[in-house]
Amino acid sequence: TVGAEIVTGEKFAMMMPKSSDKIEKINDIISEMKKDGTMAKLYEKWLGAPPAADSVTVTPMPVPTSAD
Repeated sequence: TVGAEIVTGEKFAMMMPKSSDKIEKINDIISEMKKDGTMAKLYEKWLGAPPAADSVTVTPMPVPTSAD
């Protein structure tokens, strides 16, 4: 059971070579999982509580670039 959400502002990422031809596809899949509710369902299944409505779990974020 999740007792309380601790807002840390932390963001997580997967590391891949910049030259990987899979980056765009993976970003698209993650964004689609957020849009269709899959990510929120997984969060609730494994953490026992729904994610906050405005969290990065349910809100697609802009894809960072090397300038970010």
